[in-house]
Parts: sequence; C-alpha cells; structure tokens
Amino acid sequence: MKKSVTQKSKVENKTKKAKNKKVTVKSVAKKTVQPKEVKVAETFEQQENISQSENISQAEQLVQPENIEMPKQSNSDLIEVFENKNPEREVKVSVIMSLFNVELYMRVAIESVLNQTLSDIELICINDGSSDYSLETAKEYASKDDRIRILSYKESKGQAFARNRGIDIARGKYIGFVDGDDWVEPTMFEKLYENAEKNNAEVTCCAAALFNELLQECDFKNAYYNLSLMPSDLDNRVFSHEDTKSLLTGCINVALWNKIYRLDFMNENKIRFPEFFIYEDMPFFYEVWFKAKRITLIRDYGYFYRVNRNGSTMSKIGNKVLDRPEMMALAYEMFKKLPYFDEIKTQTAAWVIDDLFHRFTLVEARYRKEFFFLMKKLFKNLDLDGVDMEKLSKCYCYKEYCNCIEMKYDDFTRTLCDTYVRAKKTEDELRSDKLRIKFETQKIYEDMIEQIKGDYEERIAKLQAKIDEWGVNNG
Repeated sequence: MKKSVTQKSKVENKTKKAKNKKVTVKSVAKKTVQPKEVKVAETFEQQENISQSENISQAEQLVQPENIEMPKQSNSDLIEVFENKNPEREVKVSVIMSLFNVELYMRVAIESVLNQTLSDIELICINDGSSDYSLETAKEYASKDDRIRILSYKESKGQAFARNRGIDIARGKYIGFVDGDDWVEPTMFEKLYENAEKNNAEVTCCAAALFNELLQECDFKNAYYNLSLMPSDLDNRVFSHEDTKSLLTGCINVALWNKIYRLDFMNENKIRFPEFFIYEDMPFFYEVWFKAKRITLIRDYGYFYRVNRNGSTMSKIGNKVLDRPEMMALAYEMFKKLPYFDEIKTQTAAWVIDDLFHRFTLVEARYRKEFFFLMKKLFKNLDLDGVDMEKLSKCYCYKEYCNCIEMKYDDFTRTLCDTYVRAKKTEDELRSDKLRIKFETQKIYEDMIEQIKGDYEERIAKLQAKIDEWGVNNG
C-alpha cells in the first residue's frame, strides 16, 4: 500500500517531458449542426428580483468519427478521436477518465489503470476542453498502448457530460471511473471484477483512502470512505438497497469511483449523470443504488482520492454551488418513490435539512441569497406528512429550517448572527459601509490552517537541524 503512495511522485515527474511530445491523430470530417440550448430551471422566488435562468449553448460543430457509435443527442464540439487498433479485443472493464487540466497528475492516474493485474480493460479518456497538455499526454500513452481510446472536446461541458460520453461508447461488461488526478491500486479492478462475476452483481464497491495533497499523506481511517459505516452482515453476500435503509442518508459513500457497474444494467435502466451540474454523483448514485437488485462489497482499499488540490473542480465551485439544492431535490424525489419511504421519511428530511444548511454556511457571500431561495423552495416541498416531528426537531439545523421557511432572507441572516455568525469589517467593507457575514466554520478553517503551518514549521526545523548537524560533522 505504501508503495503505491510513494511511487506516484516518480510518475508525476515525467509530466514536464510530455509537453514537447506530439502524437498524430487521424483527422476526421466536420459536420455543422445548429447549436442546441439547454435551459436551467428558475428555482427561486421572483419577488426578490433574482434570476438564475441560464442558457447553455451547445457547440457549433460535431465530428462523426469512424468506428464509434456516437450517442444520438451529443450535439457537441467533438474535435478529435483516437481509437484503439484492436476493437475486437475482449474488454472486461471499461475505465472512464474525464480530463480537465490535470497534466500534472494524470500520468499517475493513467499508469495506475494500465498497470492493473486485470489486463482485459480499456481506458476511455475524455478530454473536457483542457487548456494544458492533458490531451497531448493522453495521446502519448495511447500511441504506446492500444487499450486507450480518446475523445476530445473543444470546450468544457463538465464531468457529467464527459462521463456520459464514455458510458455511451464503452465496450466492457462492466464500467468504472477514475478521476484524472487520483489513482487506483494495481489489483482494484481485478478484485472488483472477480467479486461481481462470482455474485452476478450489478454494482460492486471497495474501500477508498484520502490523499491530502497539501500534507502529502494518506488517510485510511475515514469511515465514510473506507466502508466502516457499512455493517459486517453485508460482507460476503448479495444485498440491495432494502438491506441498507438506515444507511441511505450519510453512511454510504455516494462517490462513483470506488465501484464498478455492469454496463447492461446501466443501459437497460437508462442511467446517466445529470449534465451541466456539479454534485452530479449524488443523484447518479441513488438511481444506481435504488435500481440495483444485486450489490456486493469488498473491504480492500482500491481507490486513492486526492483532496486539497489547487485547480480541482471542488476547489473552484463559484456559483456552481447553487447546483447543490437542485441535485438534492433530484435525489429526494427518488427517495419518495421508494416503497418504504414512510419508514425513512424522518431521517431523509433531517438529512436534506442538515446538508443544505451546512452548504449554506460555506457559500460565498455573493451567492448566499440565491442559495437561500433554492434551499427554501426545497424545504417547502419536503413531504412531512407522517414525519416524527419530535425526532425531526432534534436534528442539528431544525431551528434554521423553521426560520428559513418563515422568514425573508434579511431577517433569516440576522437571526443567524446570534449563534452562528461573527461579523467582521474589513477596510474595503468599511469604505463601502457593508457588513460581510462570516460563519463560525471560517474559524475552524483558520485554526486548521494554523495547525498545518505549525506542522510544516516543525518539519522544517527538524530538517534544518539535520542539515546543521551534517555541516558540523563534515567540516
């Protein structure tokens, strides 16, 4: 396990050399189509004179590559295709990797997939409008390994779009996902594949570890990712969502990348990611989980998820944080269709309330008002008929839920100041005579940063002591 963590840095050092390498790709004819507009629903109150309506125009050109069956609704700016040279090869697992400006990390990700003990795989790289050398790096590997296939898009459409295109052209019996800045254990896909085949499973999961990019350390103890929250009676057997009723809201890892999915199951149920959103993995997971009849898990660590990386999707959310209420609403509608929804109605409502209010406390000030109305709309649509209100009232953010329902935004934020908010006036804010609200969670982050700084200062001091000692001993 430690070997996998330490060797990654050696692979990352190859990145700079790749920038000067080019691989010729067979050109394909272009066909002009009319741009298609997708409208994002307006989901907050009009009386506040806020509008979140947005048209997302599709690309102007579509390439119809040779030997690839393209999805019928992919009116997008596909500009290049790199197909493998052996389309008849047996593929047991198709690994889909979305690439967006990850040239500094993707060598680790790609090599961890190509070096799998399960050799009957294909790696589908979807270049999502990268402006760095991600595409050139993928081509370099594709020129040496005919298991790699590449689709490249001129403009970024988001990970959901890229992953859907990968699913559409996958040839494997199963599909899996690896992000371009993460990596996997050499035996991950072999173990997942063998377990799925043995149990005729539609979904198979494994444990994951977090790699802190800032500290350069792996965390194997996070219970949410290492499956510790999943009871042992789920081991060595096939189960379904009905066996995990009490775990559905916060105990099961909803990430897509520590699992493989049987492709015929995905296609028969028409399961895809909701496009042009972030947090798309949440509704995707619940649709998969609720429709699968045969699920298995293994507790071996297989996936390494990189956190605290500059430039990652989650580090540059901006106004995309407004997608959270909409993705939560999609998931909640799936819950309402469950035959046992009445049994878990209280815990589901508490989960929605706590999740959205927690996100609200982290939203940038300029997006907070819009988030408030999206949150308020979902809160009003919660089905509380038959809910144990005494139990619900004990949930962490129940008071804020009630205030959100009853109050206008300004009144709501004022009520937070007493217990959740500390106000600070910066020099700029004083000049503009505006008060920026900062939440108590900011203090937590400040303390965390100070702790990290302290750790590094201690390490530097120890290193300097060793250098001084070496200097004394060597004259």
